[in-house]
Amino acid sequence: MEWRKIKLTFGYQGTAYYGFQRQTNGPSIQQEIEKVLERVLQHETTIVASGRTDSGVHAREQVAHFRTTSRIPADRLIPAMNTFLPDDIVVLNAEDVPMDFHARYDVVEKTYKYRILNQRVPDPFIRDWAYQVKAPLDVEKMRKAAGYFVGTHDFSSFCCVRTRVEDKVRTVYEVRIDVQKRDDFTPGQGVDIWLTFRGNGFLYNMVRMMTGALVEVGKGRWDVEYVKQLLDAKDSNVGKENAPPHGLYLWKVNYE
Repeated sequence: MEWRKIKLTFGYQGTAYYGFQRQTNGPSIQQEIEKVLERVLQHETTIVASGRTDSGVHAREQVAHFRTTSRIPADRLIPAMNTFLPDDIVVLNAEDVPMDFHARYDVVEKTYKYRILNQRVPDPFIRDWAYQVKAPLDVEKMRKAAGYFVGTHDFSSFCCVRTRVEDKVRTVYEVRIDVQKRDDFTPGQGVDIWLTFRGNGFLYNMVRMMTGALVEVGKGRWDVEYVKQLLDAKDSNVGKENAPPHGLYLWKVNYE
């Protein structure tokens, strides 16, 4: 038997799952994919992802690798797996990669997006896909505050206290805020605000906490400069706001 390694690219809606990583208290994305792989490959295997997402977080493009002795061509795994996977998980691509490829350690850049629906009346049709904020948001102030996140910083103040890694220095290449008018559910009353975070890596809850801070600035509860003060504090115990998980999307994982 000769081993081979497959790089798997897939997307999912995280609403029904307790996050990506296998859990004992409920269903996970990893569990569903490994269950289907065992059925298709006819042997057990473990997938290693680029990173884990929390309960309720979505992924437009997540990447993982696994080892197999199966001779099934990689491109045939796509329809085979999608036949058995739940409708909220979809395999987008499968390809053979060198045995030294690692879905987590070889990542050079990740992009997350966070969706905020800013309107007075909630929209029940996207309640699982966006953070609905009723109070008006000052986007220009949010953009000014977002500028403090760009660059190489110690993000200790913007990660969960349960973060296990010692090195909390990360480089954020871009934080972009785009606004789109909405006319589908409540014509003329609301906007979609998309926050794009692009960097070499992100700590546990880091994107959600950066988003939470920007929302507080947008509401006028925090001054723009307070974001810099939090960043400079480098303290995971400082007061912070954690935006809810359902507005967050793992958008893209780059290896080149």
